[in-house]
Amino acid sequence: MPKKGIAAFNPNPSTYKVFRNVKDYGAKGDGVTDDADAINLAISDGNRCGPWVCQSASDSPAIVYFPAGTYIIGKPLIFYYMTQLLGNPNGRPVLKAASSLRSLALIDASPYGDGGKPGWISTNIFLRTIRNFVIDLTAVPPTEGAQGIHWPASQATSIQNVQIIMTKDPNSVHAGIFVENGSGGHMSDLVISGGKYGMNIGNQQFTMRNISISGAVVGISQIWNWGWLYKGLSISDCGTAFSMSNRDSQNNLAQLVGSVVIIDSQITNCPTFLNTSWTPTTNPKGAGQVVLENIVLNNVPVAVQGLSGTVLAGGTTTITAWGQGHKYTPTGPQTFQGALTPAKRPQGLLDGTKFYSKSRPQYETLGTDGVLSVRSAGALGNGVNDDTSAVQQAITNGVAQNKLVFFDQGVYKVTRTIYIPPGSRIVGEGYPVIMASGSTWSSNTNPVPVIQVGKAGESGSFEWSDMIVATQGPTPGAVLIEYNLATSKGSGVWDVHTRIGGAKGTNLQVADCPVHTVNQKCMAAYMNVHITKTGTGAYFENNWFWTADHDIDDANNTQISVYTGRGLLVESSNVWLYASGVEHHALYQYQFANAQNIFGGFIQTETPYWQPNPDAKGQPYPLNATLNDPVYSTACPSGICDAYGLRILNSQNTLFYGAGLYSFFQNNNVSCSDPNAAGGKRDCQNRIFSIEGSSTSNVVVYSLNEVGALKMVTIDGVDQADWSDNLSVYSNTIGVFNYKV
Repeated sequence: MPKKGIAAFNPNPSTYKVFRNVKDYGAKGDGVTDDADAINLAISDGNRCGPWVCQSASDSPAIVYFPAGTYIIGKPLIFYYMTQLLGNPNGRPVLKAASSLRSLALIDASPYGDGGKPGWISTNIFLRTIRNFVIDLTAVPPTEGAQGIHWPASQATSIQNVQIIMTKDPNSVHAGIFVENGSGGHMSDLVISGGKYGMNIGNQQFTMRNISISGAVVGISQIWNWGWLYKGLSISDCGTAFSMSNRDSQNNLAQLVGSVVIIDSQITNCPTFLNTSWTPTTNPKGAGQVVLENIVLNNVPVAVQGLSGTVLAGGTTTITAWGQGHKYTPTGPQTFQGALTPAKRPQGLLDGTKFYSKSRPQYETLGTDGVLSVRSAGALGNGVNDDTSAVQQAITNGVAQNKLVFFDQGVYKVTRTIYIPPGSRIVGEGYPVIMASGSTWSSNTNPVPVIQVGKAGESGSFEWSDMIVATQGPTPGAVLIEYNLATSKGSGVWDVHTRIGGAKGTNLQVADCPVHTVNQKCMAAYMNVHITKTGTGAYFENNWFWTADHDIDDANNTQISVYTGRGLLVESSNVWLYASGVEHHALYQYQFANAQNIFGGFIQTETPYWQPNPDAKGQPYPLNATLNDPVYSTACPSGICDAYGLRILNSQNTLFYGAGLYSFFQNNNVSCSDPNAAGGKRDCQNRIFSIEGSSTSNVVVYSLNEVGALKMVTIDGVDQADWSDNLSVYSNTIGVFNYKV
């Protein structure tokens, strides 16, 4: 189909190419020619945001497309900001390393330059994708360093449907995927074979799902983390399936891993499943924590190996639930190592005995006659003209004609609610933006959705992927996504993000919203996302709901103060939140009110950088009792109170398999979370996780990781866990938290 995507706010939108076919840049894909230079040209063309010269940019998105073929790679492929590398899903292209390749990785998402300077700050690497490739490293000599993908990454990034093939030489030093930093992130549907490491990885937090590794010396080496969720691992024929036993720069044993959760997985023909160096006297005392749940072992003699030998015997068996670290039930901490009572899994969240999951659809069997382009249908996507009517008509026609609605890259300015009916299938090209603007959203007491998924009482299917919802200027009544649809299983929202401020065209940038100033022009949203009482069966995967803390189009990523009332409110049942992040909202990040049957993993939050100036009591949005807003003047009558990262109110069966609740700043000053704080005390706010209500029951949190909060858990106003009892590698960590189970 014709390529009509535009980069709306690029300096040269009429000539800038969003879609790039590597063969148009000279790549052959013939298995003979070294195509690295041609591919790198396809990535970099158009004065894009490259390493060392640009921190970030929203105005130069690119889809770099690889037709089927074998592409010889003699030098690394260097990622640029806001890039998607996409192979043909019907014939995955092979990226085959030349025998002469000598680099950190075949695909390098952030190369190291002079003096070891990285191309980007890893915690600000957003909006990147690798999808549909085979990476072959077998031509590189086993003892020469080679890695398939170097991926320091943060929110709104993904790797999907990638196979990595390495030598099975026992002396190999190769690794399939290397991650040493970042604040991610999501990977799914990977198949990795051979090498020293299938994955050699560390990051603040991550979610990985449906990962198959075979024939490596070590399947997964966990270098470090605060917390991590692995779901659906299949590791076979490796010496050690999973290692989290690490050494420091002096080769001394060191606890560098905060916590790991592995669920619904299978380990086959590996002498050892898990290698750990944790002991009851581990230092720091909150490090090295593990939870295993529903793990099938086939011919695995040692399930858990400790410093002194076998901790848990293996064989051919199932680990129902096992862990080590700190446990609260709900009081504690209790230091433990051994069997656990598994979480009570609601049937509505399951596929068999495993938690239900579904990968992002790719629509690879559709022909062009099954796709409806919104720009072809009359929308302009230039960020200036009002596209409301054209966008709405395209979505309505898509359902009527049973077509996939394709949002060509662009910024689609809308001035009224866009309604998405049941039966809709919507996909974006390189994260196009629907941007709300105007008086529809002018009242901070009259919330109006920007995107309305179904109406109360409607049911059916729905698929949505690869898009951004944003606001422009003051829109204090905007609810960016309102999800009302009673959804049938198989539906989902994948790689859809919200971005409130901090980018070109938003009128919410450095010049508009400087820090330390509560500017009415920067009241940007009433609520980020609302899954209403009728929005049952909502499936979300790899979503970042972000009120901007900085301007990504500013050369220095300068901080800004944009004000949003509420983060994600869930009031329904049977909801899945995989790889979910909600950041910088005034009242709360996640709130579950009268909700039932929730799966969350890994969920992650940040408190607004501008708090406590004002704090959550003085924040600028009027409270709404019908939404069960927290009343901080009651909950926190004296002193300073900041926004909750997680609030659970009168809800049942809320299960979180990894949670990171972070508070790094006070009044835009980061010193409160100093890594070198005396005794590890990082004092940025008092409370961050609140459980309330007499009907709340079956709350389970595995791998609860917090930064900057003195009190880790509060139940009906009573603090239950203190940071000082759970100090970990930087975060404070509780391996298992149960309440009324």
